[in-house]
This record gives sequence, C-alpha cells and structure tokens, in this order.
Amino acid sequence: MRHPRERSAHPMSRRDFLRRSAGAAITLPSLSAILAACGRPGESGGGGGNGATGATGERVLARPDNPVTLPMNGEPIPTDTPLESGTLRIYNWSEYLYKKVINAFAEQYGVEVELTTFNNMEEGIQKMVAGQVQADVFFPTTDYVSRLVAADLIQPLNHELIPNLEANYWRTFWDPGPWYDLGWRYTVPYTIYTTGVAYRRDRIGDDEAAAAGYEMFFDPTFKGAVSYYDSYRDAIGMMLLRNGVTDPNTEDPAAIDAAKDAILQMINENDARLTINGTYSKLPEGEFSVSQAWSGDIVGAQWYLPKGTSPDVLGYWYPEDNKGLIGNDTITIPRIAESPRLAHEFLNFLLDEEWGFINFRDWNGYQPPMTSIDPERLIAEGVVPESLPRAVVSEEMFAEAYVQGELSAEADKLWLDAWAEIQAGG
Repeated sequence: MRHPRERSAHPMSRRDFLRRSAGAAITLPSLSAILAACGRPGESGGGGGNGATGATGERVLARPDNPVTLPMNGEPIPTDTPLESGTLRIYNWSEYLYKKVINAFAEQYGVEVELTTFNNMEEGIQKMVAGQVQADVFFPTTDYVSRLVAADLIQPLNHELIPNLEANYWRTFWDPGPWYDLGWRYTVPYTIYTTGVAYRRDRIGDDEAAAAGYEMFFDPTFKGAVSYYDSYRDAIGMMLLRNGVTDPNTEDPAAIDAAKDAILQMINENDARLTINGTYSKLPEGEFSVSQAWSGDIVGAQWYLPKGTSPDVLGYWYPEDNKGLIGNDTITIPRIAESPRLAHEFLNFLLDEEWGFINFRDWNGYQPPMTSIDPERLIAEGVVPESLPRAVVSEEMFAEAYVQGELSAEADKLWLDAWAEIQAGG
C-alpha cells in the first residue's frame, strides 16, 4: 500500500485544485463562454444538444427538489460494439485515481492507459473543446453535467455495459437516478463526501465539538490555528448554514453578504487562514486545531500524522441531523471518445466492489457510494480511525443533506463578488 504521505511532499490533490477554482475562473475564459462556443440549445452540428429546459425554454437548474431528466443527444453505443484495442485515455483531477487500479484494468483488457490531469473544470473543458486533450473518460462535478450535455460534450451511456452500478451502488444512483441526471443517462457516481469541521481531539473534546459545531471557527481559544477552504462555494455555503440559511444555492444578496461578513470576522478576529491543505496535512501536523473539512480529506489526514502520533487525535463534526453540505463527483464518456466501448468497460471496472474500494482505501480517501461500505466495516478494518465515524457517508445522509448545485449566472456573480471582497480583506 502506498499512501499519499509517501508521495512528494504535500502534493496538489484534486480537492486542492477545487480550492483554487475561484481564482481560476477569473483568469481563464468563463465556462459559459467556453460552452457557448460549442453551440446553443436547439442548434444542430457542433453543440447540437439541449440542456434540461423548462416551459419557457430556459435551462433548468437541477436540485434535489427539482430533479432533471437530461435530453438524449443521440443514442448510446450498441451493446455489441467491438472492444477497441490500443489506448484508453483518462482525463481526471490530479492524484484522484490509484495507479494500481489503472494498471489492473490495463492488464485485464490488454491495453495501454494514458492519464492526463487538469487543474479545474474550466481548464479541463476548455482543453477538450480546443482539441488539446483527447479523452475517453472524464470526471466532472455535478454542477457542470447539465452544461456539458447542453454543449453536446458528453455522450449517453449504455446501461447494459455498466451492470456494477445497479449491483453495487446506492439505489438513489440507479433508481430513479440522481437529481442532476435522472435515469443516469450521462453519468455514474465516483465519490461522495460531506463538508464538516475537522478538529484535534487533544485540544477539544468530542462533546465540546458537538456543542459548538460551526462556532469552533470563532472560538478565541483557537486563534491563529483555524483554517478554512479557499473555495468560494464551500466557504460561503458553510457559513450560510452557520447563519441559519438552509439554501446553499441562495440568490439572496443579504444572505450572501451576511455569510461574507461572518467569514471576514473569522479571519480578522480569529486569524483564520484560507488555505489549500489545512485539513489533510496541516491539521495532523498540529499547525491547525480546527479546519473546514471534506470527509475525504480528514480520512486521508491519518497518512500525514507525524510518526508515532495516533490517528485518534483526529476528530470530525458533521450535524447530527445530517443537515450539512454534501456532494459527489461523477464519471462520464466524452462525445469525442475514440474508444467508447473500452470506456464503458472502465466505468464498470471502477464501479466494481473490489477495485472501487481499493481506490478509496489505499489512495484518495474519498468514499464511493457502495452498498457494501458501512461505518462498522470501515472502522473494523482500520480504513477509518475509530475517532472519525461521522466521516463515513451513508445513503441517508445523501437524502437528507444540502447540496450545492449549479448557480444561475446572476447568483454566481453575487457569490464571486462576495468572495473577491473576502480575498481582499473586506
């Protein structure tokens, strides 16, 4: 087993890149501009697809209470499509897929596998559109799926070629399918994660942490030892919940301003730092006592503990009623795929109980939503430290938590403007 700690010092992971996505969105062409160049809803040719649209013809923003069925841009490949030989090309976030899993697939199918990585969604999509990257498999976040379909950049899936989804994964992902892609026409799930508060249990007890919740960020006891994600959606989204706003996709300027002010208060009064590696490396090393955390980051933090330090020093708070932030990443097959049948085989391979679990346990710490995974098993097998039971994500959490979906252009501007003020120090 080669844990992340044994790689180069503090490598940039897929999650690190997400934390920089706000800045990247400013320096790169906007995603809207990139996708608009591919074609508009109703056009034929280059971008001849349609996003999920409502009665007025405007694209619908998918939400758990407003799930969407994405239109079919053509038909999936036939089940009897011959298996291609040669090279399978994967386009993914850095450090998000275990090389051992890739090699096992290559050996089983007698092919080469080429892995190319991207820093953020804007870069990833732009390079595919420009023809700089040829991809057979692509890993987008859920808030981009509808736009990728609208631009006809991903192709419908043949469900007969991906039986492991129904056999191994939470029912919500295949019947009726997730809210952003009912019927899983274009996507299968990759990993799922919650967003909570990580803490050092040698500095604050579990009962104290449970009582404080989000207020841990403001506790003067931890002044100078607080980290918060450098990611505008996650940063503002969590502070909205702390302020009692339960819509993490709100377009209310007053709510967004209040969240911005709270983050600035946390930074200015408690010397909190916006950082890219607070949870998985700096908190286990002792530099931070409290950190905003994705569940996968705190699970992976055990690999960064100093030699001789027990994993029991790591703690993770997530609301007891499961009313916190939750999200998942997806796997798709681009329209430009040269080996679509081989790509289907890879999706099915990665959704296999054995290989999906190995990828999680031995490499990225981010849990696939498999029915075979439960807190008792993970803790009993030492995958997750006994002190981190809330870092294991259940299907009930997925049904009850708040999700961050695609924002409208107007709302996204409000959020980015608030984030710019935060980065400028108010």
